[in-house]
Amino acid sequence: MKILLFHPWLKSKGGGERLVYEYFRRSKHKIKIMTWIYIREKTYDFGEKNVISLYDKKFEGIFRQYLVRGGLLFLDRLIRRFNIDDFDLLLISTAGIAELLLFNQNFNIPKVLYSHSILRASYKYDIYWNLKYRIPNIEVLPYKVALNVYNFLEKRMWKKIDFAIFNSELSRKRALDKNLIDINKTDVIYPGVDIQNIYNDNPEDYFLYVARFALPKRQHILVKSFAKFIKKYPEYKLYLVGGIENNKYYLKILRLIKEYNLQSNVKIFINVSDEKLRELYAKSLACAYIPYMEDYGIVPFEAMSAGKYLINVYPAGSYELLKNAPGIYWIKEKFYEESMTDEIYKALEYFVKNKDELLEKGKENRNYIKNIDISWDSFTKKLDNKLKDILEKYK
Repeated sequence: MKILLFHPWLKSKGGGERLVYEYFRRSKHKIKIMTWIYIREKTYDFGEKNVISLYDKKFEGIFRQYLVRGGLLFLDRLIRRFNIDDFDLLLISTAGIAELLLFNQNFNIPKVLYSHSILRASYKYDIYWNLKYRIPNIEVLPYKVALNVYNFLEKRMWKKIDFAIFNSELSRKRALDKNLIDINKTDVIYPGVDIQNIYNDNPEDYFLYVARFALPKRQHILVKSFAKFIKKYPEYKLYLVGGIENNKYYLKILRLIKEYNLQSNVKIFINVSDEKLRELYAKSLACAYIPYMEDYGIVPFEAMSAGKYLINVYPAGSYELLKNAPGIYWIKEKFYEESMTDEIYKALEYFVKNKDELLEKGKENRNYIKNIDISWDSFTKKLDNKLKDILEKYK
């Protein structure tokens, strides 16, 4: 089978790019990748001959815009240079926006989405959250106008989709809540996680949070919780590890650390190597993962593979696979940041008060993870078979 796999941009090593890369190099099908921008030195090496890049990398800055970035999608003449119907199937990897590739197009092959998420900015609970914490008052009206335009286009594009595969039940629920697709045209295939080289070592005195620096990851809430926590338990440290997605937000974290006089207790690691990340997992006391209603998230699986106790939040995609794990403190999502700050503080204190017992519970997480089939090989096999089945039914 010849597959054209569209992913909006290949210019970092985020979760979406990782999934595309792992599937591309493992699939039994013949895959060609199409993208708006491919910056080889910043992402995984797909090989220049295997990638159709619609725009030159000098346009990278344009694609950093938020809802505005959708404007270039309507220059469909670029798409028309390629005979898409020469392929057997079009697979669109999307977290929202990418499905607008179908605007003004009528491809005569099956059109399948792999949805990491619908556009979160257009989902009802995220809209409330954005208006409360993300969107300045001066931008509220443009935001609402953009949402109405996007929702109109989104519905039209999803009508062209023959089948949608989601990375979690939570992601699927969001699409169904918006009536984008019939449930009978959907399935869930969880992404793989590379956990083979993650190991456990003697714990040191730090809690670990691995996530890129961006508002939905909520490092600021963890810092505030930790500021309260170390007043009572000053011997502990917090390590924040991740790339900088939003420099303004990253500077906010630095200001908070200084404001709470946490320079000796909070340490930041930017863009660490895989080897260093494994070491940080291995030597951590426990891990936290607190983004806002994460669609999936590989960090909980990595932390558990390292034999670490985990402070996690639900609803989240990872909850579907990990809800019965022995070594997790589950925090039910709270809309107000003050409430979340208090809940995280309680979780940190609970851990140190029961440290010896919970360190052992963390070690039990390793066996729990081993019994879940989350390898990339398994993911690829399931996706290959599903796409083959979709093509056969399409004919």
